[in-house]
Amino acid sequence: MATYAMPLLEIQDAGQDLARRTVCIKIQRSRLGNSKKVNSSQVEVDTDKTMINVSKRLFTSKEYAALRNFDGEVTRYLESTCLPFERGIHLCPLPLLKQVERKMREFAEQRLGLIEAFVAVYPELCQHAPGQLRVLHNPLDYPPVDEVRAAFDFTWRYVSFGVPDQLREISAEIWDQEREKTAKIMTEAVSEVQVVMRSAMADLVHHMSDRLKDGPDGKPARFHQTTVSKLVEFLDGFDFRNVTDDAELKTLVERAKGLLSGVSARDLKSAAELRSQVRAGMDDIAAELDTMIVRKGARKFRLDD
Repeated sequence: MATYAMPLLEIQDAGQDLARRTVCIKIQRSRLGNSKKVNSSQVEVDTDKTMINVSKRLFTSKEYAALRNFDGEVTRYLESTCLPFERGIHLCPLPLLKQVERKMREFAEQRLGLIEAFVAVYPELCQHAPGQLRVLHNPLDYPPVDEVRAAFDFTWRYVSFGVPDQLREISAEIWDQEREKTAKIMTEAVSEVQVVMRSAMADLVHHMSDRLKDGPDGKPARFHQTTVSKLVEFLDGFDFRNVTDDAELKTLVERAKGLLSGVSARDLKSAAELRSQVRAGMDDIAAELDTMIVRKGARKFRLDD
C-alpha cells in the first residue's frame, strides 16, 4: 500500500527546483528467508573452521524464484521510469506520479498472487526438506504457514523534501543546520540525475551504433526491434524525466528523434543506405555525449547524511 507524507518546508537552494518537480518514492519489500547458517562443526573439510562460513538453502521452489524475479522486475521498472536517489528510494517526476502509482498498485496485486502460489506449495516443501538436507535438517527452520505469509510485505510511500518547520520552534540553530544539509543533498542530486540521464542515453546510442555496423563477413550485425524500441522509449519519455532542464541533452534527444522518425528495425535491416545514415548520426551523437559525461564514483544520497 502507499502512504503519503505531508509537504515540508520548501528548500531555498540550487536543488529547490528538483525538489519541487519530483517526489521521493520509497519502496519496502520483504520475503521469507531461504537460508540458514550451518554450524561449522557439522562440516568436514581440511580447513581451519574458524575461517569458513557455511549456510544451507532451506528449499528449492519455482514459486519462490518467481517472487524473487518479480521483485527484480519492480526494481527495473522504477529504474527505467524514475530517477536515482539511494537504494530503495527513487525520484519520481511529478508528471509520471499517477502512472507510477497505478503500476505500483498492479505490482502489489500481482505479488499477492505469487505469494499465495508459494504458500500453497510450502507444506510440501517442508515435507521434502528432511530427505534433501538430511543431517542438516532442522524442523525449527520452517515456521507455520501464517508466519510464512506474514513474512512477505510490499509497501511504498511518498516523501516530500525539506526540514520540518516544527524543528525551528525547538531550535533555530538545528533547523538552519538541517536546512543546509538537505539543500546540499538536493544540489548534489541535481548533478547525479544529470549524469545518470546522459549516461543512459549514451549507453543506448552506443549500443545502437554498434548493432548498425557490418560484421566481419560484411553482413549487417544481428539487429533486434528492442534495440530501436528501447532508445525510442527513452527519447519519448525524456521530457517527463528531464527534471534538471538539461538543454544540451535535450538537443541531442531531438537529433536522435529526427534520425529515428518513421524508422523501424526492419528498415534498418533491409536498407543499407538508411542503416549507414542512421549509424553516422548515432556516432556523432555518441561522440558528443562522451564529452558531456563526467565520470564520478557512485554516491548514495541519504536523507539522514
